[in-house]
Amino acid sequence: MSSGNKAESTARGPAGYPFVGHLPAFLYDQLGFLSRCAAEYGDVVKLTIGEPTYLLNNPEDVKHVLVVNPDNYGKSPRMTSVSGKRLSGSGLLTSVGAAHLKQRRMMQPVFYRKTVESFSHTITTGVATMLDRWTDGMQIDLGREMMGLAQKNIVKTLLGSDADQEMPSLLEAITVRRRYMEHVFFSPFPQWMPSRIGMAYRKAMRRIDGIVYRAIQSRRARSADGEDLLSRLLRARYDDGTGMTDQQVRDEAVTLFITGYETIAEALTWTSYLLSQHPEIEAAFLSEVDEVLGRRLPSVEDLPRLTYAGMVLAESIRLYPPTWIFIRVALEGDKLPSGAIIPAGAKIYLSPYVMHRTPRYFPDPERFNPERFTETAKKERAQFAYFPFGGGARVCIGEHFAKMEAILTLTAIAQRFRVSLVPGQAIVPDPKMTLRPKNGIKVQVHRRN
Repeated sequence: MSSGNKAESTARGPAGYPFVGHLPAFLYDQLGFLSRCAAEYGDVVKLTIGEPTYLLNNPEDVKHVLVVNPDNYGKSPRMTSVSGKRLSGSGLLTSVGAAHLKQRRMMQPVFYRKTVESFSHTITTGVATMLDRWTDGMQIDLGREMMGLAQKNIVKTLLGSDADQEMPSLLEAITVRRRYMEHVFFSPFPQWMPSRIGMAYRKAMRRIDGIVYRAIQSRRARSADGEDLLSRLLRARYDDGTGMTDQQVRDEAVTLFITGYETIAEALTWTSYLLSQHPEIEAAFLSEVDEVLGRRLPSVEDLPRLTYAGMVLAESIRLYPPTWIFIRVALEGDKLPSGAIIPAGAKIYLSPYVMHRTPRYFPDPERFNPERFTETAKKERAQFAYFPFGGGARVCIGEHFAKMEAILTLTAIAQRFRVSLVPGQAIVPDPKMTLRPKNGIKVQVHRRN
């Protein structure tokens, strides 16, 4: 048990029901329930959600779990178990301990800044193609457009020249897989029960595997000399000089298909929506876009000058973090910096959504205010008061890629169009696999002169 810098304390929480604890209240309104608990009970809230559960709302406690003592806090067995790996493979997403560290070190060069930035043209070309379909006054489902764009970007980034031929089939299969994952995680029925979505999922995975394995073999035949992500994965080497097997490369490719588009799509959707609702902030954003870019498409060389765009994105992700919760399991008992004692086997909830709306760290937390992310403001704030990409050894390996893609996309859209919300909608965040608008967001696009 690690030593804390405060006296031991006992975490408190609301009264639960016999047998089911806080599960009904949590399932009824996950975001509201956790937010109310944090507001009433403070840094560490004790809950019963299946197992003993602790919601941490103190930046030092979050840092302790993610950075200081991460070996004691494993990912949920739902992800790392045999059934979890059956769904997501044995890649970086589901590996643990020494195996995860070895895999992360091997893959890290694939996501170096210089490597990631080489895909910027793919991103801006994809945005331009999407915008060519838009017409002045056209109504669109914002989330659907951003999801389709992000899916195409990850397919093109991963497969390079093979993408166009495989795109329709692969996009359909990826969408089916996404629906099935939500079915598994949110359905009351066990995974093994026969279902129509289960049959569609197995067919989709056979299609994905066929495409990925064919692409692997074609690259092996020419010594993986391409610059797409799949070729780079094949060229990656462990410390002993060996590379990954076909199965390992397939698993990492599937992981990228899972994690490489959905969170980016949600970030683009929420940011576009927030800009449409705040004319003064939108005006400042458009002014920077016009000054830095003029009429030419953005490039990675422009990113250092698109500072306000970066602040807008960061503030959007504060209010609507696509990954709204991280779940860990305490392997042994531990004492947190706040003084709270965590028993072995307890679930740990780390919720960016809750932390990011805590007035102690973000005054007037419901207000959309990009000025929270000036360099001065960031330095004055506790490090883990803001953690949309996690932290420590499991920090999102694609964080720079995600930020680059989001800023290039948002600024390229802003050069040609503004969006306005179609009246009569209730915009409600829905905490599923990612934080998405519950009923979508319908907008009208207006061409800029």
